[in-house]
Order: sequence, then C-alpha cells, then structure tokens
Amino acid sequence: MSDTLTKSQEIEAKKVKINTLFRDYWFRIPEFQRSYVWGKEQIDELLDDLNYARTNHPQKEYFLGSVVLQKHLVQDKKVTYECCDVLDGQQRMTTLFLLMAVLRDLSQNEKLTTNVKEAIFQEEDPFSNQPERIRIEFLIRDAVEDFVEEFIKTDGATEDISRLKEIRQSSNVSLSNMANSMLYLREQLQELSIQDLNDFAVFLFNKVIVIYVASESLEDAFRLFTILNDRGIPLSNSDILKSLNIGEVESEKKRQSFAVMWEKLEGEFGRDEFDRFLVHIRTILLKEKARENLLKEYEKIYKAGKLQKGEDTLKTIKQYRDSYAKLIWFDDDIPQEDFQIRNLVTIMKKGLASDWIPVYLAYFNKFGYDFLFEFLQRLESKFSADWILQETPTKRLSNTYSIIKGIEKANSPAGIIANDEVFEYNREELQRRISEDIYGKNFARYILLKLEYVLLQSNQQFADFNKISVEHVLPQNPKANSFWRSQFNEEELENWTHKISNLVLLSRIKNSQLNNKDFEAKKERYFQSSINVFPNINSVMQYQSWNVDILRLRQDSIVNKLMTDFK
Repeated sequence: MSDTLTKSQEIEAKKVKINTLFRDYWFRIPEFQRSYVWGKEQIDELLDDLNYARTNHPQKEYFLGSVVLQKHLVQDKKVTYECCDVLDGQQRMTTLFLLMAVLRDLSQNEKLTTNVKEAIFQEEDPFSNQPERIRIEFLIRDAVEDFVEEFIKTDGATEDISRLKEIRQSSNVSLSNMANSMLYLREQLQELSIQDLNDFAVFLFNKVIVIYVASESLEDAFRLFTILNDRGIPLSNSDILKSLNIGEVESEKKRQSFAVMWEKLEGEFGRDEFDRFLVHIRTILLKEKARENLLKEYEKIYKAGKLQKGEDTLKTIKQYRDSYAKLIWFDDDIPQEDFQIRNLVTIMKKGLASDWIPVYLAYFNKFGYDFLFEFLQRLESKFSADWILQETPTKRLSNTYSIIKGIEKANSPAGIIANDEVFEYNREELQRRISEDIYGKNFARYILLKLEYVLLQSNQQFADFNKISVEHVLPQNPKANSFWRSQFNEEELENWTHKISNLVLLSRIKNSQLNNKDFEAKKERYFQSSINVFPNINSVMQYQSWNVDILRLRQDSIVNKLMTDFK
C-alpha cells in the first residue's frame, strides 16, 4: 500500500503514521464540532486493540481509523503555515492528544519524553522564525483551552489527580470527559512496566496509522463528514444539523457564539434528549407525521420556507430551548396557580409519552403565560384520555397536529382552549374504563399519579420521588387464615382487588414479604414511608379497617374526582 492513496485538486487521501500526524500537521477543532464525549468504554476498546496488536502483530501496521480535514493557511507572526480543521475524527484525535500528555508524565525515557512533548507543543524559536503553537487548537471552547494549557501542555500536570477528579465533576461536557479520560488513561498505562510503556509508545508512533482525508473545499469536506463516523460514537442527527447551520453563519464571531450555545444545549439536554427536543421543534413547524430521519425532516422545513439555514434556525432553537427551560425544567418564575402548573407538568413528565411537549411549547410561544394553566388542563385531559381509551399511535399523533394547527389559527387563548373539536374524547367510555379493574393496564400508574395530583391541596407541591410502585391494600392472594379472609368473600375479592379504590402509589420498591400483612401491620410497616409524598396514602391511613363498604365509597369518590378533573 503506497503512502499516497489518491490526490486531486479536490480531495487528498494519505496513509500516515501517528508520529507523522503529530509532527508534520497542525489541527483545529472548529466551532461547529460537538463536545468531547469519549469515556471508559471507548478508551478500553482503543487500548485493548492497541495492546493486542502490539503483542500479537508487532511488525504489522494497525489501522486506527480515518480523519476528515479541511485544509487552509494560517498567518501567525508573519509565518504562514498549513492548518487542518478536524471535521471527522475529533474524538479520536483528542484522545490521542490526552494520551500524549499521559505518556510524557509517565515516561522515564528521555527520548520518549522529548518526542511526546514535541507532539503536543512547539516552543517559540525566533532564530528559525518558528512561532509558539499547540498541536491541536480548540477554537471556541475557552474552558477546554484552559484545560489544554493546564494539563496537556504543562509537564507533570497529569499527576494532579485530585484536581482532575474535581474537573471531572464539571457541568461542561468536554471538560468532564477529558478529565475522566485522562485519569483513566493514566490508571491503565501506569500498570505497564517501564519496558512495556516504551514498547507501547514505539508501536503507537511507528505502527499505528490513520487515513488522512483532506480537502480545501469546505463543501467536499462536509460531504465526507456526514458520511463517516467516529469510532464507537456515531454522529447524531443533531451533530450534522449543527454543522450545516453553523457553517451557514458568515460572521466568525457569531459562529463561535452559536457553537458555544449549541454545546451548552447538548450538555443541558443530553445526547438523546437533545435529538428529541429537535424533533419537538420539527413537530411544531411541520404539523405532520415524520416519515424521514431528523435531517431530512429539517430539509422539508427549509424547503417549505418555515426556517432558513443558519442564524434563523439557530435562533429558533435557542428560543424554544428558553421556553422549554421555563415550562419543563421550571427555570423561571412561572405563575404557579398555587403550584398546580408545576404539579401537573410533573405527573405528565413521569407518566405520559413526550408528544404533548411540542403542543405545550407551541401554545407558550404564541400566548405566553396567558391562561397557561387552563390550556395545560385541557392538553393533559386530551392526551391521557386518548391513551386510556387506547387510541392508535397514528390517531394520537393526528390529534397532536390538530391541536397545534388550532393554536396557529387561534387569535386568543380562548380560541384554542374553547375549541372542543380538537380536545374531544368519549367521557362516558373514559369513566367506564377507570371504573373497571385497572391493575395491570398500561395506564394504571399514570391514573394513580393523576389521582395524587387531584388530591394535593392547591398550595402544596409534589415532594421529590424517583421510584414509585403500585401496591394493593387488599392483597392479591390473601392467606386462608388471614384478616383479609374475614373481611372479604371470594366474589368480593375478585371484584375489588384490582379497582382503583384498592390501589395506592408508594415512593419505594415493593416489599413482597409485606404484601399479605394484615391491614394495621401494612399501615405501620409499609405505607408509613410514603405519607409525606402521596396524599392518597394519607386517606388510607385514616381508616381503622378495610372492607367492601369502604372500597365502594372510595371508588365512587375517586372516580368522581378524576372525572371532574378531566376537562
């Protein structure tokens, strides 16, 4: 295999050793790139592959992957040199950069130390007109540049374990993962003997190769960028959407600002949730079923003239992020309506699919806080009723788009809130379904959460709860000589065991050993811990006994309360 694979005016591809890559080339991580996200899993795979190749095939070249670059000239103190923006491969390149720093600080070989230091950083030499420069420059991440200065460029810095552990807790995604990766690389490499560490470095520099693919054309480079994936971390739709839009921004200062904004959003949402958030925006703008992947759906948005690529898209995403933070994360002083909005959103986030979120965002984007609680009540009623009534996913999505279209047409909050057509559902059938046995139904946990919401006083806020389980007061299989058998015959057991009146939510995982305890023992040992979280437990605790009459009264009361709350 020759060193030069292809070469043309547009795209150049070469096979290069790591030693050459970190000696003859200079790199920048451009502003549109995503955060550094490699963790132990990817580093484990990398080190395992390298060590296996070094041990079993020490004379063979090991192919690490490809890097896609855009070449351009940089002027630095009257010196012009070629630099490459990394469009694909930045996770791998950044990890190698971290690895160089760890090797430098673990090495006891002077030549190895010199080699890795030169791979990291070039000192200024005025006699040869050589400027000071770092091997990889992170254009828009000021905090990352500080990390590079403190831990990669500085001799001995990777030995500051306590400082690295402190940075690992950072909310900055790149910083946290870089510190964690550096710690893990050091932990793994310091287990090697001095000779093994030297052998590892020799193999890394001389036998590990990458395919260098470069173009001076940003369009050609981006085309490759959208095709290729980083090792173990495929490009998400949001990564490519980011590159397409930030690449359209003409001002370098604005590009940097938008790239910082995007990275912050990725950190706030998390990788998968951010893609889902972008889908919500798509839903609001197109108001129709998605039939393609996210990128192609956004192309439909652009083609329809709903948004323009570049600043228009980026500002719209930021606008909806701010609304999302207020409505879903409660990052603002939402008019609480005595905590009712917050409590209702809490149970919807816990129990419903997220299809209601774009509708809520669309309303807020048009009408703000005006009659927000009244709208949210109708929205929750419609979405939960459709689920309980087992409307098909296609029908539920169609209803979502109808409500968004209704919001778009409405001239005032009343115009949508009073629109019975888009919020219509069969109340009679709904009441029948929640009056039946509900235990084991897919909506059981949610309707019990809704009951807790209804029972909360308007000036109370839900206490924190992470784990919830559904528990029977009257057990499913009471023992023959138990208290329960003295209160219920077989027919009554069959009729009442799985009704909503006999079910409660616990803010804990079930304890099967307590399931069949008598009523008083259950209250004392099982239900007590959930009193301050769920008000339904409080009402159960007031009873001295548990029988058919109590269940019948509770059933009527609960169903009536729930149906009153369905708007």
